[in-house]
Amino acid sequence: MGKARKKVPITAQRNNTGTHFKRSSAETARLIRRFHVLNKELAKCQQSNNPTDRTREKAIVEEMDRMGGIDWYQKASQLGQSKTRGGDSSKWLVKVLKEHCKESMDTATKPLHVLDVGAVAPDNYKPYSSWIKAKPIDLNPQDLAIEKQDFLTMPITSDKFDVVCLSLVVNFVGDPKDRGKMLIQTRNFLPPLSDTNRLHYLFLVLPLPCVNNSRYMSHEHLLTMMKSIGYTNCIKHHFSNKLAYYLFELTETPVTKKLDWKKKILPGREGGERNNFSVVMEPFGKKPAP
Repeated sequence: MGKARKKVPITAQRNNTGTHFKRSSAETARLIRRFHVLNKELAKCQQSNNPTDRTREKAIVEEMDRMGGIDWYQKASQLGQSKTRGGDSSKWLVKVLKEHCKESMDTATKPLHVLDVGAVAPDNYKPYSSWIKAKPIDLNPQDLAIEKQDFLTMPITSDKFDVVCLSLVVNFVGDPKDRGKMLIQTRNFLPPLSDTNRLHYLFLVLPLPCVNNSRYMSHEHLLTMMKSIGYTNCIKHHFSNKLAYYLFELTETPVTKKLDWKKKILPGREGGERNNFSVVMEPFGKKPAP
């Protein structure tokens, strides 16, 4: 019998592009941040008709490919679920549901149906399977149990979810307009407000600098923006050292065509030390599904 194969830590594994993961968690985190910056810049270049931006777009794609592309990013996020992603955020959600939503939970139909958008792992909610049934989806799944699906183009069906989870998903979208569309899209996957036996929750997680150090976004601005699309009740929010957690409840279905959230520097948010995270919401011209 041959020698047992030594198990290689994920941080030393190759992805299928041949790129090595860095052994240092700090270096991996740095590269993930770099990937985010490139992804945002790429979105801007793709919307431009300037020939210079076409050249820059090619250079960005080449750099992202050298890093390993989206496949590398997803695998790096897997190993960083306890560090770069601030831990398994489902634990915070479950804790809040138990502590702050007991009355709603007592009357809600079980199991609760959860749509886990951008899922890194398929089994985050497995410990709670007696009362939670999760559907994990992602653009580039790293597990066969995760459905390959673009949330922005996901077909709207009669199947609804009690909780839609956007944990470190919105910030990865490069275009601020698409970030707004994603937040609005969540309402189409929640039950009708007339169904009082279902929950109508959105679980949102962002990197803390997106709300405490952006020129265009703040905690207060985010709450006001969310109220404008019907999430008038922020059940709970929490700021850790790295992340901002929010659990919103949908209570209204305002007409989307009235939305007009532009990218504007907020009062008191000027300064070169600020980042450029923003969310833009434009009129869609129609009301979302009730």
